[in-house]
Amino acid sequence: MKVRYLIKFTKGSNIKFISHLDLMKTLQRIIKRSAIPIEYSKGFNPHMTMSIAQPLSVGIYSEGEYMDVELTEDVDTHIIKSSLNENTTRNINFLEVVKIEDKEGEKKTPKSMAAIDAARYRIIIKYNDTEKLEEELKKLMSLENWNTIKKTKRGENEADIKPSVKKISYTIEDNKLYIDCILSCGSRENLSADLFSQYIKSNTTHSDLNAFTDIKREELYGLKKDKYIPLYDFLK
Repeated sequence: MKVRYLIKFTKGSNIKFISHLDLMKTLQRIIKRSAIPIEYSKGFNPHMTMSIAQPLSVGIYSEGEYMDVELTEDVDTHIIKSSLNENTTRNINFLEVVKIEDKEGEKKTPKSMAAIDAARYRIIIKYNDTEKLEEELKKLMSLENWNTIKKTKRGENEADIKPSVKKISYTIEDNKLYIDCILSCGSRENLSADLFSQYIKSNTTHSDLNAFTDIKREELYGLKKDKYIPLYDFLK
């Protein structure tokens, strides 16, 4: 018997510089300590059947990460959540656990990584001077195209990233630019928050080049009838 679950968790700011591989190892240790009946792959090198929906780049933290797991038996979602939180480490909290059940007569529910269409971010960019920033941003928002160099597996190409910015709002306070945005994310179309923030910095003046850009992912979404639905609701 294999039972699928979708688990939402956080990756705190204090561990934003650990790699995806180290995060996976940490999650595996938490699962092991929690004693939930995880399914293992078959073969000479069995490993836990778990996967991260959309791995974070190093330096980004999150309140909305997701992983798919398979268990060998049906376990109440509240028990899974409490067991994981009782055995977790600092900076990783488990927020939601959803049992994935295929509906009769419908297509099989996809893995979370195949369902993602967008991600919501909060980005904070520091500036040495913000006197002209509002004017510069208004001019930037009015442009039809945001052309920049985008790296892909096939190399570097110039691309217009503006269509991948689905929603954006911002405030300026204490020499900081606070951006709330929804960006395309996933296998169909993807714009990294890092490339987006670099574009904003490159097209405005007086950003603090020595300061680290604070990027937090807040949620991952699936798209249903032109609405962005949080993944834990989208896959229910």
